[in-house]
Amino acid sequence: MVFPETIFQYITTEETSFRTREISLGENWMWNFSQHISLSFHMKFGKYLNASNDPRIKQPYQNIILPILEFRYAAEDRDVKDIIFETEDPEKQHLSFLIKKYWDDVFTIENNLDEFLDDSIEEKVDFGGCLVKKGAGAVPEVLPLQTIAFCDQTDILGGPIGFKFNFSPEALKRKAKLGWGEVGADITIEELITIVSKQKDSNDPNQTGQQNEVTGKNIEVYVVRGTLPSAYLKGHDMENLINQVQVVGFYADEKGRHGITLYKSKETESVLKFHAPKKVHGRALGWGGVEALLDPQIWANFAEIHKNNLLKAASKITFFTDDGNYANHNKIRDMENLEITTIDKESRYGIRQIPNTPPNFQLFDRRADELTAHANRLAGLTNALEGKDPPAGTPFALERLKVAQATKPHERTAGKFDKFVEEIINDWVVPHMVREITKGKTFLSTLSSDQMEYILRRVPRNRAVKRQWEDVLEGRIPGDLALYEEEEKQNLVQNGNQQTLKILKDEFKNVKMKVKVRVSSKQKDMAGFVEKLGNILRQYWALPPEIKNDPTTQHLMNQLLEASGLPPASLGQLTALQGVEAPLPALSEGATRPIKELAKQ
Repeated sequence: MVFPETIFQYITTEETSFRTREISLGENWMWNFSQHISLSFHMKFGKYLNASNDPRIKQPYQNIILPILEFRYAAEDRDVKDIIFETEDPEKQHLSFLIKKYWDDVFTIENNLDEFLDDSIEEKVDFGGCLVKKGAGAVPEVLPLQTIAFCDQTDILGGPIGFKFNFSPEALKRKAKLGWGEVGADITIEELITIVSKQKDSNDPNQTGQQNEVTGKNIEVYVVRGTLPSAYLKGHDMENLINQVQVVGFYADEKGRHGITLYKSKETESVLKFHAPKKVHGRALGWGGVEALLDPQIWANFAEIHKNNLLKAASKITFFTDDGNYANHNKIRDMENLEITTIDKESRYGIRQIPNTPPNFQLFDRRADELTAHANRLAGLTNALEGKDPPAGTPFALERLKVAQATKPHERTAGKFDKFVEEIINDWVVPHMVREITKGKTFLSTLSSDQMEYILRRVPRNRAVKRQWEDVLEGRIPGDLALYEEEEKQNLVQNGNQQTLKILKDEFKNVKMKVKVRVSSKQKDMAGFVEKLGNILRQYWALPPEIKNDPTTQHLMNQLLEASGLPPASLGQLTALQGVEAPLPALSEGATRPIKELAKQ
């Protein structure tokens, strides 16, 4: 490729070409990135791309896409609490508990990571991919695909990529902390603000040049990342290519459109990551959720438009008569109710209504239902997942099995996204979080019963031993360890499940953490979880006590739990209870008594 002499020419040329240049994906399949994004955006929200969307004259639009997308958002949703932390050092596994509680109760709330996950899921479902940028703070930033001004249409990160933003003056000034207006800049941010107009480009990538009048100034800024000539940074060498980032502001005056550099620098590490759940060979984006439903949506609109035309025709009431003078003497539209008119006595037909009832209206209704059902199948949305009542006589277990089977395609897609999230959290978020907690943190946390049990097994004992050490250091006879431990346990219990946790300064220094995104089956299929667990417990409690206590039995029970997709239970606690018989309830005077007792009377 021959690069233009300046970065401004490069941006203008690439953006113009990007809007119109198509790539070939097959013998009869041409594709354009910006057209794909524009069409998907319009159809998601029930808008025509090339017809009027003025509600006064808009043609009917039966939006079957948006409800299906909303279902997919929910089916593939991920929660920040699904993210599990583990230390790579086996001697510091207790730190996994602390960092998990800090993540759930402090870090995710302060940094609003739920919004990041939700935005990522919507992007990849709608358009077939999501693009994420490393944030200046803890939270990665989801870059809307509509902001892409140009990129490699065969591989989104395979070449230079440019983003187009519109900043208000205040938003642009906040970028000064990143070095904008200073590092490699031709002009300061304040100077650029003074010369821009009060117009803003349309958000549609295919409508560049269409201006929207706004209440204040908006500055058009391009951010370009990738391997570009070193002359764009410094000097005149157009042959040597260097990985760099350029921030360019544009403004227009009577002489035309001009570009000004606000920031330029070498870029030593990649700050972009991309995920496509259903890849399409040879193009930058995967198979999008809107794209998959285009054909059913187009034909559903076709049916709806023709149904509307039939209704218009059927709503017209017209008459015919063989009395040639009737229309001249009687204006039907001006008649009063119950008004009497006369017909020529020679008339054979009198006055009759022209039949215009559409004979095939039901065909369009049936076709619309067929298209909606087809769209649901394409998206993996079954009647069971929609919550529709099954046919009479369908066993409950069979219906639940249908639901479990129907969710598997969505779980598979979500599993790919989990790996993407793991990579982002490990590479970008964990290092930031570890830097924060090495300073030391104290926070209030709500513990589950399992977590409370974990605390009660470890903390009271450690505190009791510490008190004995303090006794020795102060010249006293060490107190009873069991008594100290019980006192410390009571101190924890009296606070309930609200406990104050403290991470010591430098406690996580040089500790390597790894992240897993895991959604347990009991969270996604609670009914199945309860049924499996109930069946296993019934089988276990039916065993004789001596068999329950046998290590082989407990090992087999753990295998049974794992095979059912359930976490192995602590069978030791269950077997500890089997030897304790519940006392028989006291009998009232008039109650039925055992036969042996009655025989003694």
